[in-house]
Amino acid sequence: MDKKYLVSKVRCSSYDNEEVRGALVKSLKNIGFDLKKGKKILLKPNVLCASRPEDSITTHPVVLEELCKILKAHGCEIIIGDSSGFDTMEAFEVSGILRLSKYATIIDFEKTEKKFFLLKENKEIALPKIIFDVDLIINLPKLKTHLLTEVSLAVKNTFGCVPGKLKERYHKIYPSPDDFSRLIFDIYSLIKPGLNILDGVIGLEGKGPGTGGKSIRSNIIMSSTNAEALDLIAAEFMGFSKEEVYTLIYSKIKKEDIEIIGDMKDINMKFKKPGFLSVKSIKPLVKSLPKPKINFNDNCRQCYRCEKKCPVNAIHLDPFPICNHNKCIRCLCCIEICPHNAISLKESYITRTIKKFKNTLGRK
Repeated sequence: MDKKYLVSKVRCSSYDNEEVRGALVKSLKNIGFDLKKGKKILLKPNVLCASRPEDSITTHPVVLEELCKILKAHGCEIIIGDSSGFDTMEAFEVSGILRLSKYATIIDFEKTEKKFFLLKENKEIALPKIIFDVDLIINLPKLKTHLLTEVSLAVKNTFGCVPGKLKERYHKIYPSPDDFSRLIFDIYSLIKPGLNILDGVIGLEGKGPGTGGKSIRSNIIMSSTNAEALDLIAAEFMGFSKEEVYTLIYSKIKKEDIEIIGDMKDINMKFKKPGFLSVKSIKPLVKSLPKPKINFNDNCRQCYRCEKKCPVNAIHLDPFPICNHNKCIRCLCCIEICPHNAISLKESYITRTIKKFKNTLGRK
């Protein structure tokens, strides 16, 4: 192809307002993005749950704030919208995003008018009508690993447009990582954000995308008008190949189709992956995938979020916490939504044996 997809990689070492604003301006300039005046713009951050900015789970409010200032200077009308895993307005408040109401109208997608679409295989999907009524959607994911899809980046972030309670339904209909990622890609193809800005100043590695992950200073803000191109380069930056990332399976974009611009152009990192044997690499080796385990005696405070979120009612906390593994579809929603890191993956005997064997080889 003649025309390349542009992806900007700009250094940003803190959430200082001035530094973030400078990185945003430079990043948009790198990809030649022409921001039109007076447009109605929807910002879609990653607001997974009610977590603080320093937990590195949600898009940092300073990134949103400085982008809002840039948009306001162009006379734009701004909406910030998302649908979190539990209580979206609580998530907006705890994440520090609610205070940006002085710049933007903040909405919970679950409480807005819906528009229905027919996907492949005659499956119907409901999405907020507002996302099709704006002039521009700016997608603002967080740089994170993900237990189910390996990474959570720009394409995955569009799944947050699905109204909250419907997410469990779709997890039930599409239980495997492959099918679920195809659904995400279909949703992304409907939404097609016009601009994608990735908050990677401090990312999340390991057993993300929630409280199981660990913060990692990655000092980067990335942007592109194409979410697939951004994800491919961001995944590479994290130490993942395209083949490892479920949400890129259905993308036709290749590395040679992309031009990388910026002062971080030749810099990559190695994020700790969701596990030595991720969900994807386990599949060919074992019949039984890792199963959620509730660590009641340690962190569980019986907030009942996991029980309410489970799409197949496999979790019950009374009279004691239990996950019915015969019913469990391993969507890992319970791990994502738990605010206390009280749920982990219990690996199969074969997986534990392979891990032990690998560690033995490492000591030799």
